[in-house]
Amino acid sequence: MILKQRQAPPELFQLESLLKRLPPTHTQFPHWSEKLRRISAGYHGEQRIDSLWHEIDIPIPHYFIHDLFIQKQQSSHQIDTFLITSHFILILEVKSISGLLHFDEQTRQFSRTNKDGSIDGMRNPDDQVRRHEKWVEQFLTERKIKLPVIGAIVFTYPSAVIQSRAGKRIMIQSSGLPFLIDQLLKEYPREILSKALIKKLSGQLTKLHLIKPLSPLILPSGLLTGVLCSRYEREKMFYKRKNWFCNICLFSDPHAHLDALKQYRSLFGSTISNREFRAFTGISSVSAASKLLAASKMAFEGSFKDRVYHIPEDFLSADSILPS
Repeated sequence: MILKQRQAPPELFQLESLLKRLPPTHTQFPHWSEKLRRISAGYHGEQRIDSLWHEIDIPIPHYFIHDLFIQKQQSSHQIDTFLITSHFILILEVKSISGLLHFDEQTRQFSRTNKDGSIDGMRNPDDQVRRHEKWVEQFLTERKIKLPVIGAIVFTYPSAVIQSRAGKRIMIQSSGLPFLIDQLLKEYPREILSKALIKKLSGQLTKLHLIKPLSPLILPSGLLTGVLCSRYEREKMFYKRKNWFCNICLFSDPHAHLDALKQYRSLFGSTISNREFRAFTGISSVSAASKLLAASKMAFEGSFKDRVYHIPEDFLSADSILPS
């Protein structure tokens, strides 16, 4: 049973918003495009792993918690997949990378050799899994529960070739997940926790989950402002008679500013004033901007002149958000 589904990382929308407003000729465009590609590849790799579980028979009580984020006072834990069973706990660190992979036990360095011979140093996933294992073991100890905790690194690309291993760490291709589960069931045949207890334990872990805060970007200069047409890339729309219009494709959308608000939230912050809204969307009329902001039904604080609106992650009902 899945207690927590995987959600798209908010960085995806943030970077997509940035690239929509960054000219392709900008010197930083390749940098941000590559960052978006990496995050997107990681997310889709995790989704492929999630789909594999539907083909794997786990004949003992179990719960899945996907993308668990735990914030501690001085550190945090982000666990890609957390499988709690009555026999053991399995922690997966999912990696969507290719190339020849090398783990150095002495220096704790992890590197990848690419097709062109270049070498990339990367964060060691074995160290990440070790941190997660220790935290989970401490979590269990505090509840006086003895349950084996196993961490594994799963590579989603067949082109990832492991040249040297990280000690005895389980490292497999995603296609090997069914084999891994069979092996763990053989190695840990004894039921330790009842179904009721693992449900309780899974619920306690899920309640600890927090939404990972979105890190602010150091935005490059030259970003496009305006409400952008969803059908004609980077074309600004203009506002007239309670509607947004595209000069190029003639598409109209009375709610187009809501997408602009969500993009503003991911790039600049979760609050916006009338002045900032006008500067970003290109609306010159204070009155028209006020009506659009009021109709958006966002929470706000302050009097009319210094009012600040709080932009939500999403707008519940676009059909009801129209200026009077």
